[in-house]
Amino acid sequence: MLSPARVHALALAIKRRMKRHMGAGHDPYPPCPDDIQLSPSLRHVHDYEAAPLRLSWRNNSDAGAAEWQQTARAKLAELCGYANDGKIPEARHEQSHALAGSFMRKSCYLHAGTARDIPVHLIFNPALAGPRPVMICLQGTNSGVHLSWGEVRLPADVERIARGAPNALQAAARGYIAVAVEQSCFGERREQCLAKPSRDPCIDAANHALLLGRTLLGERVSDVSAVINWLQSSAHGLTLDLSRLHIMGNSSGGSTALYSSALDLRIQAALIGGSTGYLRDSIGRRGDASGQNVIPGILNWLEMDDILALSAPRPVLLFAGRKDHIWPFAGAEAVAESARAVYRALGAPDRLHTAAAEGGHSYHPDIAWPAFEALMAAGA
Repeated sequence: MLSPARVHALALAIKRRMKRHMGAGHDPYPPCPDDIQLSPSLRHVHDYEAAPLRLSWRNNSDAGAAEWQQTARAKLAELCGYANDGKIPEARHEQSHALAGSFMRKSCYLHAGTARDIPVHLIFNPALAGPRPVMICLQGTNSGVHLSWGEVRLPADVERIARGAPNALQAAARGYIAVAVEQSCFGERREQCLAKPSRDPCIDAANHALLLGRTLLGERVSDVSAVINWLQSSAHGLTLDLSRLHIMGNSSGGSTALYSSALDLRIQAALIGGSTGYLRDSIGRRGDASGQNVIPGILNWLEMDDILALSAPRPVLLFAGRKDHIWPFAGAEAVAESARAVYRALGAPDRLHTAAAEGGHSYHPDIAWPAFEALMAAGA
């Protein structure tokens, strides 16, 4: 026989299921008085209006733009835990693979420190003579870097590749040495050692990095800089033109590309998709299961337009879908319009462009590449 407590619990469960079946929510708590606000997000949205943004260009425009960039860049590096020790990582387990279309893939693991190995793949046309420009290629939140050269490892990869995911092949077809980097938490670098990992692939690493005063985004940007250190050496055996070192990515790959361009001045141009909007209007106003882009205290100092402006006067293209439900084009354009003030102050008002696709949150190579090539040609 069921106890009275168990009967009561079952009755509540049945009531809850019936309400859900009828499309009604079930709220077991008493009605909130009209003058009481209890949801945590209400407090945060209110406090965004008073965020000091102490180092924002809009509050420091009387300073020289170059001097402002130096101060803001140092603060951003501190807040996200970015570091570059300048050491050249050791390439381990190097292999070569032939790809369709006469392309070659050279793969290795870059040993950048204890328990920090970065899978890196160089995709290129060996028939082209050097020195060749370099494009660092980053994937978004998906199955991994193998999409960059069009390899299927999971069922969903077929659709992703059909939508244009092989960004490294696209770059190689345009004469680049494409450098595809596996981002932390994805593909080969997915979490495999925690006893009970969270469902989202990034939230555990994001939280654990915070315990060390770092962020997942800062760690990813630090990885990009370690890869660049290696590219500057001759260990890869290729002839590179590092005066034309560019970076590209979409979604979480776009975020890493944006912050990498802001923090590492060796990057000479950036193609950034589906990852730009004011922090207070984007990740600050929606659910966030991954924590990939959270930097503690950032709104005390800087907003997204300031971070974008740290790339000035280098060329940057922002692209996004008008129907993107995460990072819509309207947000990217608003951020770009504000950041152009710094580009103008540095005498390069035409080096920051935006391009819109009609679709949603996806990589749009048919829009991105022509717009980026036009931007680079204009500055040639």
